[in-house]
Amino acid sequence: MGTILRYKEFLRSYKTRGYRLNHLKKFEKMFPVKSSPLLAGIVGDLMGDGHLQGDPKWRIDFTSKEQSDLKSFENRFKRLFGVGGKIRKCTSNQYSNSFNLGINCAPVARILSKIGVPSGEKVLQNFEIPLWIKSEKECFREFCRQFFTCEGTIMHEEKRKSPQIRLENWKSESLTRPNKLIEELCFYLEDYFKIRTTVSSPSAKCCRKDKVITRPTRIYILGDSVKLFSNEIGFSNWKQERLEP
Repeated sequence: MGTILRYKEFLRSYKTRGYRLNHLKKFEKMFPVKSSPLLAGIVGDLMGDGHLQGDPKWRIDFTSKEQSDLKSFENRFKRLFGVGGKIRKCTSNQYSNSFNLGINCAPVARILSKIGVPSGEKVLQNFEIPLWIKSEKECFREFCRQFFTCEGTIMHEEKRKSPQIRLENWKSESLTRPNKLIEELCFYLEDYFKIRTTVSSPSAKCCRKDKVITRPTRIYILGDSVKLFSNEIGFSNWKQERLEP
């Protein structure tokens, strides 16, 4: 696995030299940051149900209805970076039963930004899978496992003998089409694992509170490719059981 971020490169993201020297020395042991499936899975989580908040209040959030998913994310995060967070119930939506894991560690949040995790609202950005992930099969495998665990849905229909997998990704309609993330997922799923996908852009739309209109792009995995996905990638939580015949 190769080096993707060195300490000196990380320090350049800070404007004040004194701050670098006085407060960042204890984080030097994390460097150089090297590509790994574990790190790629964290990136998949953050591009899915996670959120990286950027300047000026750097932090990491991960949201799920399942406490087990939150604990899984936190345990893997601790293995990599040695820091954890606090879980609280989401209260912004009275109809939601979700929980949020918040990790307040600005240096680690900056590291994640430097290695390709988008900060801010993902729905307003047309970003790609980081090169270090898509160029290494095992990193891409773990990225997909966690991204699909966050965003994927398993659909069972009486008229079909086997389940379908559907992944839906919403973006602002003001962005230039096509959805780069979806394009790359489909390309590398087939290139690395022979998993074929079908992409659709339904006419559905959503008008947010800020008046931004979003539209979905969907990936479907059907037929024999569902079994390939289950064997080669799979889900990291209870969803995997629903793929079993």
